[in-house]
Amino acid sequence: MTVFTTQSAATDEPIAYALVNGLMFNITWFAIVTTESMVVAPILAVLHLVVHFVVMGKGFIELKVVAQVTLIGVVLDQLLFYLNVFNVGGLSALPPLWLSCLWPVLATTFMHAFAGLQCRYFMASALGAVGGALSFIAGTGLTSVAFESDFFGPVIVGALWAVLFPLLLQIPRLNDYQWSRDHA
Repeated sequence: MTVFTTQSAATDEPIAYALVNGLMFNITWFAIVTTESMVVAPILAVLHLVVHFVVMGKGFIELKVVAQVTLIGVVLDQLLFYLNVFNVGGLSALPPLWLSCLWPVLATTFMHAFAGLQCRYFMASALGAVGGALSFIAGTGLTSVAFESDFFGPVIVGALWAVLFPLLLQIPRLNDYQWSRDHA
């Protein structure tokens, strides 16, 4: 039995693309979060998108996926800040621009690093719950954005991402993207 393959079963592209995609996402996420900059964050996000689309982009369909996920994410952030799940420096505020810059970067992972989860709803839900909550816990530890409640904030985010992540993974399919292989 082979544990590592040279092709991703989900996308029929080299497995290195998924690994590079995941690594690029994490590096860009960390750089955006730690700078908290209204100037640097958009530059990093655009740079990430350019490199992504030049190296492994899947054309107009993926561009639509990135735009749709970004729109959903920005609206969701607005809602979470409005409902006081998050605050900035202990005060009610709008989500900072740098936070919105994370959405298109995350969206680049849906057709690559996370493509194998597209039809694995339970795994996607579990990863969304745990990964979403841990990502926000890490982010709030590194920035001026904070949970209004240290207990309920992560619980709300985890529950939200348990539902949201599997749904976001369906956006490529809703855009008529045809996966190269059936990855049931």
